[in-house]
Amino acid sequence: MPTRGVVFWTGLLLMCSTVWIAPQRSVTWAQAPTEATVYVDRGVLAYDAKRFDEALKEVQEALRLDPQNVEALYYQGLVYVALNRTAEAQAAWEKAIALRPADVDVAFQLGTLYFSQEQYDKAEPLLRQVYRAEPRRQNLGYYLGFIDYRAKNYRAAVDLLRANVPSDENFAQLARFYAGLAMSALGFPREARAQIEEALRLQPLSPLTTPTQRFGEALERAAERERFFRGELRVGLFYDTNVPVVPNASIDLVAQVLRQKTHKSEGELGSLNLGYTWLKTLDWEGTVAYRFLQTYNNHLPNFNTQSHTPNLGIAYRSALLDMPYFAGLQSTYDFITLGDKKFTQRWIANPYFTLAESPGNLTTLQLRFQVKDFFNDRNVVKEELRDGVNYMLGPLHFFLFEEGRHYLKVGYQYDFDAADGANWEYGGHRFLFGTQYTLPWWDVRLRYDLDFHLRYHTHKHSLLPVPPPDQPNASGPGTTRRRDREAVHLFSIAKDFAYKSQNFTVALEYLFDSNGSNLAAFDYDRHVITSSLAWRF
Repeated sequence: MPTRGVVFWTGLLLMCSTVWIAPQRSVTWAQAPTEATVYVDRGVLAYDAKRFDEALKEVQEALRLDPQNVEALYYQGLVYVALNRTAEAQAAWEKAIALRPADVDVAFQLGTLYFSQEQYDKAEPLLRQVYRAEPRRQNLGYYLGFIDYRAKNYRAAVDLLRANVPSDENFAQLARFYAGLAMSALGFPREARAQIEEALRLQPLSPLTTPTQRFGEALERAAERERFFRGELRVGLFYDTNVPVVPNASIDLVAQVLRQKTHKSEGELGSLNLGYTWLKTLDWEGTVAYRFLQTYNNHLPNFNTQSHTPNLGIAYRSALLDMPYFAGLQSTYDFITLGDKKFTQRWIANPYFTLAESPGNLTTLQLRFQVKDFFNDRNVVKEELRDGVNYMLGPLHFFLFEEGRHYLKVGYQYDFDAADGANWEYGGHRFLFGTQYTLPWWDVRLRYDLDFHLRYHTHKHSLLPVPPPDQPNASGPGTTRRRDREAVHLFSIAKDFAYKSQNFTVALEYLFDSNGSNLAAFDYDRHVITSSLAWRF
């Protein structure tokens, strides 16, 4: 919904309703009876009786006697506001806060004055200072909630606006209205509509009524369109230069044996992703999903893969030091076949914590436990068993630009594969880098991802290397620890489009997987080009 008119009316209402309330001053700042404080007390009595000119004379006399009297400066600012002399009020309060930075009353009045002038960068630190000392001060939740909403910190804005203690129905309505806007931005049209309806109930005849009603109607339509079930069907064509992942050409005897004549193939792929949101509140979200993937290699059908991956997730939303965060757990089961035969199954638990430090920064820390079980390994020697548990821990940070249209990401992960077979146990370091740029024409997305994985195996390989027959003194089995350096590069170009009210994505991808190893049998290169069309429903 266009918000320009809404902002105009809310600004008008705020200007009409904003009053500077003179709370009881804390005894912490009580001064010894002096001639200046007598004039301050007389000025306060005149201010309370709305004799503002008289009050101004009294506090000015107090300041003549004591130019650094914070009480006099505080009430001088209040009197200037009552006389509509806000520039002079600002000067008085700025001098007072410089003399006594911890005075929350002065900080609040100066912060609200900056707020009314739309100087939010100056208002925020003062109002945050007050919030730390007195979170229940009247209208403070509205002021800070509006600032967070304007900065697109929607989750923090909702918490502040809902906890606001209003001084009158105008502020109560404004808090409800902006809480509705923030909830709508978070993707909760039903909850947002409830806030808007409450805002209308508080003051049916306020200047906000018309824009609020229109916004409520838009939310009603959005609530009707809200989908808890979603899906994606993807089909594509690919060309793979190394389907069986054979080693690169080498003088190594094992590498030569493993190489085969046919290792390239074009093929087709299809995938189906289904998801359902079974829990959705401002604080919690629960999802269940299923993914199916099938690849078919036209020349190497024995390497066709099929995977079935159900997933269950739960996430909690809140804010930490005014920064939104998500804490969640993903539980996944993955069943994979190779050439129509059972290949492996995995159970994965993935707890994570995501913190949005600012609209342009997002950090995720994740921990992963993965239990792997490979089928058909009865005749495999113990050292070659790949069953085991993989542990992974690491952060990933996103730098977002233009609300995520462009981004950079960097990350690091440490993983340890505790395999049953000594030949497969390793400790690894993974370095992640990625970027996306969305072209200004037709919103075409250009993307690049790099996954660089260093793996250091903990045991000497029991079977490799095999020395050539003509070099009997060369290194043999049980002498070398395997070390791999795998770099996976992914380049893609993608475009979303709509056809007959349906959403589609067309994409072209190029993947280059290069694994360098000190054991030639594990040294390989692989190139995959994929074109695909996805339908989202």
